Amino acid sequence: MNDKLVVLSSYADLSRISASIRKVHFRKFISRKLLDEILLYCPNLKEISVSGSAAKRVNDKLVSYIADKGLKVAYTDSSSGRPNLLMRRLK
Repeated sequence: MNDKLVVLSSYADLSRISASIRKVHFRKFISRKLLDEILLYCPNLKEISVSGSAAKRVNDKLVSYIADKGLKVAYTDSSSGRPNLLMRRLK
């Protein structure tokens, strides 16, 4: 299955959303208001992924709201930010 994906880091990124999007990745934050706007434009949305930084800001009400909408959630477990230049040179 070739799912379409878009990465969001702010409300300004909403302009890139089309109805065919099935996966959305939240880089910096996720809110109910933002999720409502995405669901309005993307009725085919099936899955969201959340960065480690955004996952820290998710509250219990939002988690239950996501579950009520029937969306699958994936939490990314990568380290935040760019790798340290010194650490790259030491490898």
